[in-house]
Amino acid sequence: MGCVGFWLWALVGAGMVIGLTSFIVFFLIPPIVMAVLLVRLSRWSGGPVLLGLIAGAGLSLLLVAGLNWSDWHQRNVGDGTPNPYDWGGVGLCLLAAGVVAYAFLQRRR
Repeated sequence: MGCVGFWLWALVGAGMVIGLTSFIVFFLIPPIVMAVLLVRLSRWSGGPVLLGLIAGAGLSLLLVAGLNWSDWHQRNVGDGTPNPYDWGGVGLCLLAAGVVAYAFLQRRR
């Protein structure tokens, strides 16, 4: 059941990063509400499940990389189109770090 908590926190982390990268305050409200509900109403308020925040941040960066994939291949040099390899590389590192750390901590219990 801890895996469910991990992925719920990953959803919160993804929502926070999307809200912060879009600079729209309205997008920050749902993840904040979900975080408060998870802390107050569930048993997943601490421990290794909080590593889901890191994995969720990685998932949202992978989403940004996927959205910029086709535009980047048809770009003009110097037009400011985001490089999906940069976003995807950081996203994969964060996702892997969150999942591996969670698995390691769960195995130690």
